[in-house]
Amino acid sequence: MTPSASNRRQNIRVLGPFDGNRPGVFDMPLQIYDLSAGGCFVNSVHEAPARGQFFSLRIELPTGETIVTKCETASVRPGFGYGVKFCQLSEDDRIRLEQAVEMIRQAAGADEVAYVPNVDRA
Repeated sequence: MTPSASNRRQNIRVLGPFDGNRPGVFDMPLQIYDLSAGGCFVNSVHEAPARGQFFSLRIELPTGETIVTKCETASVRPGFGYGVKFCQLSEDDRIRLEQAVEMIRQAAGADEVAYVPNVDRA
């Protein structure tokens, strides 16, 4: 990661993967990585939305809950996917997302961690 990229990151993130989709006429299944309260990276074989494009994203959290957010394409890596910035996340969904990230961080004991699928969710 370049110094400028590390300066942009303001939220603790978890590496994933997490299941998600882009709701529409046909829900497009996606794999979510680098999830934080500010955004994520979408691993997708489909054509990425253009930088600056707004769309909705549904993400399944490891707690069993699902959040929905409006987001903006922040970066595109052709052949890999695209980074998004969350623009309209309800207060309830923001809290659920932050709690899920914190749960995973505590389970792994680090600030930047991989998703541990067998985390005790009780």
